Amino acid sequence: MSNASNKNYNSILKGTALFGGVQVFNILINLIRGKLVAMILGPEGMGISSLLASSANTIQQFSGLGLNLSCVKEVSVAQGENDNGRVALVIQTVRRLLYLTALGGSLFTILCSAYLSRWTFGKEDYQWYFVMLSVMIFFTTLSNGELSILQGLRAVKKLAFASIIGSSVGLFVGVPLYYFLGYDGIVPAMIALSLATFAFYRYHSEHTFRLTTPLKLSWREMSPLARRMVSLGMVLMVSSLLGTLTTYLVNTYIGQKGSLDDVGLFQAANSITNQYIGLVFAAMGMDFFPRLSAVSNDNMKIRELVNQQTEIVVLIVVPLAMLLIITAPILIKILLTDKFLEITPIIRWMGLGIAFKAILYPMGYISFSKGDKSFFFWLEGVWGNLLVLCSNLFFYSRWGLYGLGISFVVSFSIAYLTYIILLNKRYQFSYEMPVLILICKIFCLLLAIFFIGFVVNGVGYYITSGAICCLSCRFCLHELDKRTGFIDKIKIRFKHKI
Repeated sequence: MSNASNKNYNSILKGTALFGGVQVFNILINLIRGKLVAMILGPEGMGISSLLASSANTIQQFSGLGLNLSCVKEVSVAQGENDNGRVALVIQTVRRLLYLTALGGSLFTILCSAYLSRWTFGKEDYQWYFVMLSVMIFFTTLSNGELSILQGLRAVKKLAFASIIGSSVGLFVGVPLYYFLGYDGIVPAMIALSLATFAFYRYHSEHTFRLTTPLKLSWREMSPLARRMVSLGMVLMVSSLLGTLTTYLVNTYIGQKGSLDDVGLFQAANSITNQYIGLVFAAMGMDFFPRLSAVSNDNMKIRELVNQQTEIVVLIVVPLAMLLIITAPILIKILLTDKFLEITPIIRWMGLGIAFKAILYPMGYISFSKGDKSFFFWLEGVWGNLLVLCSNLFFYSRWGLYGLGISFVVSFSIAYLTYIILLNKRYQFSYEMPVLILICKIFCLLLAIFFIGFVVNGVGYYITSGAICCLSCRFCLHELDKRTGFIDKIKIRFKHKI
């Protein structure tokens, strides 16, 4: 293996490990904060907090105009070309744009505060909460922009540190506000978190990239880049809205065709699956997308990078999917209650579907990193969501809740085949033979664990599947070590500490 390839594998694994650790930390902080909020404010306070947060997040999504990933792409490309002037242009443009959109989101929240209170709570008693919430929306929009700048500059350690500090401040400042102010402390706590996050992200972005002489640019000079970023961001925003609409339609259909219990059980299965594996995808996306954007004009380099990312994703995610399939009943008892045990087969099907999602995941960024707006919109936004919608409706109508688990596998496997065909035709993307062999090997082990559950029950299932899972984990660790040499590095660090 060449030194360049080894360096790429190490970069992928290091970024995933670092951001994965940050994601775990943030989840723990949120769990602690949620527990304390429940103790201090009670169910009603948690309900108010949840409704305000979801309202603010929805408004903030619109005010951000999807500029975050556009910013990451533009900064990464300029950084990859070592063009500091262009990096400065992108940073200044995105900051000006987000100041305008953040101001627009805040003004909308203030002007529509009475309507927002009525739509959200059914009465206007919370109007002043929404007026104050405009401050949080303003700073959250700006902080997301600073986060994108750091991500584009690939300031991995600073990004991770700023994220940890921001979450910690949210805990240690927010909880006392809840304690002393009660319900009236909810919005000030959200404002404090947004201010802290913005301050830390802005501080680190300023110290990561500096120009000796600041650029003084007019709107006319920035307008071509601004138009490109906004148009790409709008495509992303509309695609996200289609995803939200799809979720709404699926839940509505389940509620009308079946029952509200089915909706709750389906959401519980989704929640466990997403919490379990979502942090891995989020961690990889933070590091992978900037690197892919930096080589987006070279199809050969894209192919090499996506192949390498696919190997690492498969070697990390598939063993986790195996554990999810095996331990599904245990996770349900820990995270939920025994009443939810009937979703065990759904989660096991979703565990199998996660593997298809894992190999699809790196390919999903290709068209967006290239700025191919129409292709991304129709493939990711329209086709992907239409596939999920039709698959869920069909399989639920035939087999009920059990069918929703099958739908998860079917939709991602069809999407995977679609991506392979279309990306090959449009960008000449294909897998290298060693990657295909690796995927086949590890998928055979995964399928063995999945289908054993249909023929073996009880203790026999756990012994057999557990043995296969142990062999699979050993195989994946060996393959990871072969590409990165991480085991030797751990041994060396351990010896130095001793």
